[in-house]
Amino acid sequence: MVLKSALSVGWLLLTLPFLLVASFDNSRSDNLAVYYGQNSYGATHSDTANWQKTLSTYCQDDTINAIPLAFLHVFFSTGGLPEIDLANTCNSNNNVFPGTRLAKCPSLANDIKACQARGKIVTISLGGATGLASFTSDAQARTFAETVWNLFLGGTSTTRPFGDAVLDGVDLDIEGGSGKGLTAFVTRIRELSQGASKK
Repeated sequence: MVLKSALSVGWLLLTLPFLLVASFDNSRSDNLAVYYGQNSYGATHSDTANWQKTLSTYCQDDTINAIPLAFLHVFFSTGGLPEIDLANTCNSNNNVFPGTRLAKCPSLANDIKACQARGKIVTISLGGATGLASFTSDAQARTFAETVWNLFLGGTSTTRPFGDAVLDGVDLDIEGGSGKGLTAFVTRIRELSQGASKK
């Protein structure tokens, strides 16, 4: 797990207004975001495989407000879908959707819902230090926003990595590249969320 301040450069938490919960308050500067998925204790520990606990374990901590699942690190992979890597919890070396490298992680659905029931927001974090996370155009960024919407947020798809769990938003942890298309990506996610909130 990696802690990251909400004030860090390059960090953006985009939450969906119709999914916000009581304990996370976007107007506050003291929300604590704890990244989940990268098993950051690393290979120097002899018990690495058991270092990262279940997501629901961390949701018991009342000081944590937001949990970005890290990372969706490849935007465009086999079959045109992204790749996610949550270290020992779920990655493309495990079970994937046919014709893709998008990992199936349905076991996280109940944990995500349990965290949300405790007032945490759970997001998907895009990028990371080693990610292939960039766009060639605004049009590509808007299309990718629709993919993220359908795979992780309020849309629908037969390839939802977390089953029927609906995440609360997107965290952008883009640590390299030009930033091209990011504004178009965010704008399209907001348009989709606003459309869903009117239904």
